[in-house]
Parts: sequence; structure tokens; C-alpha cells
Amino acid sequence: MRLFPRSLFGRLVLILIAGLLITQLFSTGLLLKDRIDSIRENTGIQLIQRVASLVYLLEDTPQAERARIVRAFSTPQFRTTLSDTPLPQGPNAIPSNHLAMLLRQALSENTEIRVAINPLHNGDQPERPPWRQRHDFTPERRFDEPLPAYRPRPPRNGFQASIRLSDGSWLNILRPLPEGVENWPYKLLAYLSILLASIILLSLLAVRWVTKPLGTLAEAAQNIGKDITYPPLDESGPREVQNAVRAFNTMQTRLRRYIEDRSRVLAAVSHDLKTPITRLRLRLALLKDDELQSRFDKDLDEMEQMVLATLDYLRGTESKEQPVQISITALLESLQDDAQELGWPMTLADSKAAPISGRPLALKRCLMNLIENAVRYGQAAEIRVEDSKQRLIIIIADRGEGVPEAELEGLFDPFYRRETSRARETGGTGLGLGIARNIARAHGGDVILQRGKDRGLEAVVTLPR
Repeated sequence: MRLFPRSLFGRLVLILIAGLLITQLFSTGLLLKDRIDSIRENTGIQLIQRVASLVYLLEDTPQAERARIVRAFSTPQFRTTLSDTPLPQGPNAIPSNHLAMLLRQALSENTEIRVAINPLHNGDQPERPPWRQRHDFTPERRFDEPLPAYRPRPPRNGFQASIRLSDGSWLNILRPLPEGVENWPYKLLAYLSILLASIILLSLLAVRWVTKPLGTLAEAAQNIGKDITYPPLDESGPREVQNAVRAFNTMQTRLRRYIEDRSRVLAAVSHDLKTPITRLRLRLALLKDDELQSRFDKDLDEMEQMVLATLDYLRGTESKEQPVQISITALLESLQDDAQELGWPMTLADSKAAPISGRPLALKRCLMNLIENAVRYGQAAEIRVEDSKQRLIIIIADRGEGVPEAELEGLFDPFYRRETSRARETGGTGLGLGIARNIARAHGGDVILQRGKDRGLEAVVTLPR
């Protein structure tokens, strides 16, 4: 299975969507990282301002009052304690020299400071919000008894700072990250998703708008292969498309003129060649020698047949016959009846095929040439049909000895015959296969020769639906 699409539209869409997705993922990652860094930075600046104010207040307060002030400043989102030792930094803590420098500038250069950032998701379970903290209520506790002192747990995510005061004690501060910092910003992600979907939709419309003229151009090229009088394309769209369509219309006009000129030449040649043959036949009737008259008459018949076959080959795809819906089964059955009248051994496998658009007389001649070749050079003709939604395939097999692989394509060359005597009894003019291929190609198909499964040759006629 091919993962890379074959059409230009599919490839452009794949490249655009892949590029947009990769770009959006990288930009979203950078945006989320900048968001977290910004929150950390803002939280750290607020922490510095608050810590500096608390330190100055403690330094101007007697030691007996410091504990009360620390308890008054302590909240679930700003936890302060006095201790003889600084807060220990865990193995995953990241020292923040920048925040330490800002805090030292706010205090004193000689103040001993330790600042660290705890990385996100550093604990096994997330921190519970203050309003969800459970207090120790028991059935035996009386309602008039005071509640136990609230002891917050150390935060697993956030900032920690330890500042050594002038008396040697340490002021330890824990500042958890604000609620929701670790959560995904769903609103922002929704905005980015809507933006990405809009860009993808616009890209699809733009690619379809750009590639549609190419599809129209390809369809027109197929149509003029079947009918050179196909109407010219409308020269509209972008400048590059207009130039391509204009060149295509110019090519079609030149081809039509060439074919019309050739038709006039062929008509003149046909007339000029048939006229002397007719005069020769009239003069032949005046001969008194019957044996000589028979020989001349035979040569004239052969000459006339060659002229007609050559004109048919040169006429090629020209036909004034209009395409109609053809029943292939009925056409093959009529060919089988004609072959039986001529005494040709021909068999037709039972098969059902849907009608196909084409020129009935031209197709009949194409198939008749192939059947005649199979009977003349391969003893018999066996026909089978393979039908599908995309194409119709007619296979005409013979029972001859076959032809080497290297000579198969050469059999379509004009006047090519493997039999070298050039006698009419042992072969034709060497134009039958070429005429059959020209007719098939005029219908948008083709004729090829291939070796049979067991022996002989198979002429494969392919016609598009």
C-alpha cells in the first residue's frame, strides 16, 4: 500500500497539513514553556518583594516578637518559618542564581541566601488546594474545643528560599505555584485548534482551486485524443493557468488544421490513384488474351486493395461516425456470426460486459482485423472479455506457434510481415494491426500483443470507461 498519494492534490495537501501540524506542535510547545517560565518569573519577583519586606521587618523587630510576625505572615500560599537551619534542597531542586541575585540586590550583598525552584511534577500526588485540606474532626471532639493548629505540608511544586538573618537564624519561605499552573491551558489549546482547523480548511480550498485547472486540462487532453473537434477550453484563472490553456488551445487548433489538410490530401491521393486503376481496367477489357487478362486483373485487384488499406491506415483516427453506447456482447456475437459465414474457427467465452461509448463500425473493424490475424496466422480465434469499472479488456487469443518477444512491437509497423513472400494468399498488406491500434487509440485505449499462457499470441484491446 502506497502511503504517499499519487495525485498532485493529495501530495500538496499532505505537505501542507504535515508542515502545519509540525509547526503548530513546536509553536504550542514553545508557547506552553514560555507560559510556565513567565509564571515562574512573575511568582519569583513577587516572592522577592514580599521576602525583602519581611526580612526588613524581622530585622527591626525584637527576637521575642519575630515568631508572632512570622506566623502572621504565613499563609497556605506563602509559608514562612524560623529555623536554625535552612530548608534542605531535594535532588531534583534547581538552584536559581537569577532570583538569588535579585533577592541579594533587594537586601544586602553580604546576606546569605539560598533560592531554588522545585521542578513540576516532583511528587507522587498533586498538592491539594487550601479549601480542600481536611482538618482532623473526630466524633469525640466537642464543638466548643478549639481546632488544632493548621500544619501545611511542604509544597512539591514551587519556589523555596532561605535567608540568614543577622542573629544567625534562618527565615525559610515556601511559595507553591499558583493553582492551575500545571494544568493544560484548555482555552488556549482550543484557540490554537480552531486556528489550525481554519488554516487546514483554507489550504484545502486553495489547493483545490489551484489544481482544478490541471484536472480540466488533463480531461481535455483525453477528449481531444478521441475527438479533435472537442471545444476549446476557457482561458481563465491565474496567469500561469491561462498561459497553459492558451498553449493547449493553440496546439489543438494546429492539430485540427493538420488533420484537415491531411484529409484533403488523402482525398486527392485516393482519387488520383483510383482513376488510373479504373483506366487500366477499361483497357484490360480490350485484351484478347484471357490468360494475360487474368494476370493483369489479379495484379490490379491487389494494387487496389493495397491502396485502400494504405489510405485507411493513413486516415487513422479520422471518423465522422458519432460515438454511441455499444453493447460489446452483441458486437462480438455479430462478429462470431460473420466468422462462421466465412468458415473461420472462432469461439466466444460467455461473459457479460456493460455497454461502452464508442464508434460501432470502427470498433467492429478493429476487432475484425485482430480476429482475421488470429485465424490466418494462429489457426483459430478465442475471445474472452474482462470488464471493470475503469476499463474494458477484450482478449483475442490464437493457437499458433507464437512470435518471439522482441518482434511483438514490430508487428504494428506499417507493411511489416513475418512472411517474406508478400503473396496475398499467405498474408495481407501488413497494415491490419496498425489500423486496429489506431482505432483503439482513437477511443482512448490501446492494443498490445503478448505471448499466450500456453502457446500462441494474445491481442489485448483495452478501452477506457
